[in-house]
Amino acid sequence: MKTMLRQWLLVLAVACAGPMAAAVAQDAKPARTMPDAVKNALASVVGIKATVPRAARSAETLGVERIGHGVAIDADGLVLTVGYLILEADAVEVTEAGGRKISAAVVAYDYDSGFGLVRTAIPLRARPLPLGESDALKVETQATVAGYGGPDAAQRVIVADRRDFAGYWEYVLDRAIFTAPPYPLWGGAALIGDDGALLGIGSL
Repeated sequence: MKTMLRQWLLVLAVACAGPMAAAVAQDAKPARTMPDAVKNALASVVGIKATVPRAARSAETLGVERIGHGVAIDADGLVLTVGYLILEADAVEVTEAGGRKISAAVVAYDYDSGFGLVRTAIPLRARPLPLGESDALKVETQATVAGYGGPDAAQRVIVADRRDFAGYWEYVLDRAIFTAPPYPLWGGAALIGDDGALLGIGSL
């Protein structure tokens, strides 16, 4: 599984502020103009709540209760998210479209990419989101950032930059994806291409 993540989703979707972001943000379309393939993909974005023991090494910096998003990527309940949400978690709950809550177990944390994987106790109702080719994503390409919550939690963005990103908590990415305008609910949010494929996972 780790090899697949590196091959398909080597980069993260992260918010970008500053002059370049301001220049391209005015071209971003409202969420209501999303392509149909993107609208259909939104049900694959789930909510994640993780609980971490107070004695955990990351508890002081990342908190003992972490809330964010993830994306269903197979038919058996495998969910891709950003790793810091589930780092050292002893309990994980996934909320799918419609509000059904399902317990989940941590499967993996990839220190090279910053991704995390959890698997729900029972299969999700959502169809798995196909994995896209993030390496081919170019600056000024339009896409959608989506968290759990359907169209109200989705925002049209433009790829503002592709450059190195260092996560001080462990990982370094060669060509991270920076998007504009900034998305406020970033942790584990999905970067979805206009064809409905998953292109990245939100870090910060």
